[in-house]
Amino acid sequence: MASSAVTLQSIFRQHFGAYAVTRRLPLCFHKAAAALMACRTAALGGHVQACPEGHVERVWYNSCKHRSCPQCAYLQVEQWLAAQKARLLACDHYHVVFTLPRELHNLWRDNRRRFADLLFRAARDTLFTLLGDPRSLGATACW
Repeated sequence: MASSAVTLQSIFRQHFGAYAVTRRLPLCFHKAAAALMACRTAALGGHVQACPEGHVERVWYNSCKHRSCPQCAYLQVEQWLAAQKARLLACDHYHVVFTLPRELHNLWRDNRRRFADLLFRAARDTLFTLLGDPRSLGATACW
């Protein structure tokens, strides 16, 4: 007897429609859900792999390649992680996260490029100020 595994795709297919009706979701959520639900199905097309004598024939459906899809993004995530690990400094270092207050989310959504520039400039200036403060580190940062 074959087991029916619960997958993210099956959950989305079963419940996303009802969930989306009850909430106001951004278009990107609908696009991501549609991609995940269609991933590796006939909806995205595919190709047939067959032996020349016709003994074996398999259908391979195309993947959605969405960054949130667990079926096809695994390899991309692993490659990205390897690239990020290669960029790490060969010394002790800290990862710093600057969080955007909820009150500024609409500004971010309306003008991401300009807002990102301002956010990163403010983060850099803040870090340089803290690094240069003798009470913190008293270091000279190079940019």
